[in-house]
Amino acid sequence: MKKNILIALFAIASTIVAAAIPDSLKKDLEDYDYLVSFVEKNYAPFDAIMQKGYKREYKSLKKNIREQLCKGESDLEKASSDYVIWFYSQFDRHIGLETVAFQMASSNFMNAAILKMDSTVVTGTFEYDPKPVSCKVDSCTWLIRVPSCSTDNHEWTIKALQQFDESDCENLIIDVRGNGGGSDGVWNGYYDMLYDHPNKPFVSWFRNTTENINQWKSFWQSNDKYARSFIEECEYSKKKFLKWVETSGDTGRKPTTRIRRAAILVDMMTASAAESIAEFAKKHSDRTKVYGIGNTLGCELTGNCREGVLPNSKIKLSYATTVDSDFYEKDFSEGLGVTPDVIIPLPMARKFTDNIDEWVLWVAEDLKR
Repeated sequence: MKKNILIALFAIASTIVAAAIPDSLKKDLEDYDYLVSFVEKNYAPFDAIMQKGYKREYKSLKKNIREQLCKGESDLEKASSDYVIWFYSQFDRHIGLETVAFQMASSNFMNAAILKMDSTVVTGTFEYDPKPVSCKVDSCTWLIRVPSCSTDNHEWTIKALQQFDESDCENLIIDVRGNGGGSDGVWNGYYDMLYDHPNKPFVSWFRNTTENINQWKSFWQSNDKYARSFIEECEYSKKKFLKWVETSGDTGRKPTTRIRRAAILVDMMTASAAESIAEFAKKHSDRTKVYGIGNTLGCELTGNCREGVLPNSKIKLSYATTVDSDFYEKDFSEGLGVTPDVIIPLPMARKFTDNIDEWVLWVAEDLKR
């Protein structure tokens, strides 16, 4: 009898508490809980991050953020931003939110990192707007500046490589500063030029969830037979992860001696597919070095980003559906992104558009040594 009375009292108390919560807060909590659940179920690197020993820190983080939201110490934008920035700042810069709060948090984080590398950016004026360039720097060095890896640039990058091949230059600078990524296909032909040796197999894993499959279905509407076949395999498989791509880096061609030395020129805005060419050079090219003053952005180990939407606020979440095998081995305490092999002893260029700037001239001289 006493037990039944306690249950009844608890039910009444719960009803009173629920009724006291404003509808706006209920919707914010629903969205926050949805965001957490969505990331845990669909974000490809999530399991790897937990395996690396961050489980306790993560559980505490999501609990504290929810409590702040319940107490009115935070709103949904800040709560969701605080949650996503935890992944963004430490593990993967492919994840993000379309909110002012997140954009400010990520910008502040990146600006602080840039100032740490180069304090001169706080003074003077900068014209930082890279444009496509394919030209001779000096008698033995050719420059190809690729400001974007969008599919619109594929034809141009092939033409630029042909121009270098037809020149009498033996050294090549591939400038991907400010390149925010796009498609790895932009580097077709470049891998053949730079390749010297194979390396351990590279594997990209797709996180096999219903949501991710549906996202891929809507994306792969073309006649890509491999993609369609892969999606069908995912639908029938019970595996949590399926192998999307595997390669040793071997292009199938003999190493070319066309290039004596090459440089991949990067900065902190070099991201995703633009980081791929730097990663390839580090693993498979003896003649190529990565040049810069700091690491690239740090989203080279995840890919195939898709979009989730919070049910009430309609806030959009960008997240990776694939994770690379190297992600499991990376020591994130050492920072994100690709680390330059050669540190350029110069401040950031004041003008960086379609010109030959100080960095290019310095690298060209270094390649001759």
